[in-house]
Amino acid sequence: MLELTYKRKRSVFHDTSPFLKITWLSSILFISIIFEHPIILLVLFLSSLFMAAISKIFLEWSRVMKLVVYFIPFVIMFNLVVNANGETVLWQLPFRIPIFGILNITLEELAFSLTMCIRIAAILGAFAVLNLTTDPDDLLRAVTKLRLPYRSVVVTSLSTKFVPVLFSDLKNVQEAQRSRGVDFSKGTLKQRIKKYGAVFFPLLSKSLDRSVQIAESMESRGFGKYEKRSFYNDTKLLPSEILLILVSIAPLVISLYMVSQGIGVFKFYQTIDPLIKSNSEAYYIITILLAQIFLLPLLKIKGLMAYD
Repeated sequence: MLELTYKRKRSVFHDTSPFLKITWLSSILFISIIFEHPIILLVLFLSSLFMAAISKIFLEWSRVMKLVVYFIPFVIMFNLVVNANGETVLWQLPFRIPIFGILNITLEELAFSLTMCIRIAAILGAFAVLNLTTDPDDLLRAVTKLRLPYRSVVVTSLSTKFVPVLFSDLKNVQEAQRSRGVDFSKGTLKQRIKKYGAVFFPLLSKSLDRSVQIAESMESRGFGKYEKRSFYNDTKLLPSEILLILVSIAPLVISLYMVSQGIGVFKFYQTIDPLIKSNSEAYYIITILLAQIFLLPLLKIKGLMAYD
């Protein structure tokens, strides 16, 4: 069962400011959108992997990352059908597909598909680290202080909270149906659809009941009556965390400079580019890697100082 529920722990990333976590996530997100370079995207993925390791959530994080394994065949098949390019043909389908004709499986298509999977893994891994290490209430307070629309922030926060609750409800309903003798692993496709119908409607009913209860609770507490609101617990930004935020932004600043200079551009079609085209590109990629890694010992040092 996939779980993205925050669990209170003591680690260097759990205890840090939500502003730093938002900055770190935004840096990885924007860099992964800017570049299609396989090595840069792999560096971003390794950054989230190392962060999950030092945050003591590697087991939960790895369960989330299993989703990427299921994405790979769909991404490859979609790319083969939609983007039939490339000169290095590895294999040709022995039959013709209506509208699309005979499809060729090329090295360039496979490289592009796998690179997109690395991009998905980097983004999904960073979001998983944020969800598993950050209290939604702390995240709500931090985002509100960034002057974003409060109503939209609350709706987003409630949505993220609902996802693990929905999975928990699904598990409970399935166990209740199994206790009644329903076996979801047997039967024809039509019979399985009917069995899952017995799960869908109770789950939908429970979700609607919960949404009505939350709406009544928010209304009873006067949600939306005042433009400016206060918090029981305040989220403050310490001077030491400002340095960490600057370090987490550094890879993004380097990436923007690379884009402005035309460095780091990677082309897959018609022939695939070499992974490293120049010494300057290698230096900048190493700099991004070092900037990502440099954040980890700084977090360790800050954590040791805070624990002492």
